[in-house]
Amino acid sequence: MTDENRISNAGPNSPANDNKPSSNIQSALPDPVMKARTDALILILARMLGRQIAREEFERRLGQIANDNAPPRGARPEQEE
Repeated sequence: MTDENRISNAGPNSPANDNKPSSNIQSALPDPVMKARTDALILILARMLGRQIAREEFERRLGQIANDNAPPRGARPEQEE
């Protein structure tokens, strides 16, 4: 399944706490369109961060691969007799 085929579960969710909003604070009703857009943007950001981390890890590991063709560090070239 690719990321483009995923379905966002942007439906109404209950808050993590059980506090009731006080009467003197006006709270805006949640906008499902804005929540869906925010969820989509968060997924895009997470994908971008994941790809950047993967690139950095790949480059780090690429530098650790042994190269059998290169002489070891500190080794002197052999002289032919």
